[in-house]
Amino acid sequence: PVSVVYKRDTMEKVKNGERVPIHLYGYGSYGASIEADFRATRLPLLERGMIYVIAHIRGGGEMGRQWYEEPNGAKYLCKKNTFYDFVDVAKALVDEWKWTSSDMLSCEGRSAGGLLIGASINMAPELFRVAILGVPFVDVVVTMTDSTIPLTSGEWVEWGNPNEEKFFHYMMEYSPMNNVQKGRTYPSCWLTGGLNDP
Repeated sequence: PVSVVYKRDTMEKVKNGERVPIHLYGYGSYGASIEADFRATRLPLLERGMIYVIAHIRGGGEMGRQWYEEPNGAKYLCKKNTFYDFVDVAKALVDEWKWTSSDMLSCEGRSAGGLLIGASINMAPELFRVAILGVPFVDVVVTMTDSTIPLTSGEWVEWGNPNEEKFFHYMMEYSPMNNVQKGRTYPSCWLTGGLNDP
């Protein structure tokens, strides 16, 4: 499922066959539901003719515990479902619904959502023009292997412990830092960091 906000005149353009800029947001972790709430920070995008889309992907809790838990959710050894869902929403916006094109599609995620964006642009870099990664969790295996880092061992209940072989190999398949592909053209990326994970 997706939540969509737009100005009426922007959607009229889409209905008339014009493609418009879209900003796609996602999170998809910890069973957290991303509510379609009002945020004043979205208004400048809408005023400039963009459509704002929230992808309610597996790993979140929007569709209940089965949307989050194994075997069909996006926890532990099925985490990649989160990334597949996000890329599928982006493809639908471009290819199926024809609301936008890849040169007008931006994406954003923060923290674990930054992991989502990093993994998604590794999977399908051609889909996005711009990617915004806020305090992204992109060095998954190295971070999760070191139990001396605060919070790491507590995070094993979400991602698995990469000190165990089955989790290590699976995490290596999606860890953004470990899957950057040489020679591929990536979207322009804006990464932010912080002393805390807000």
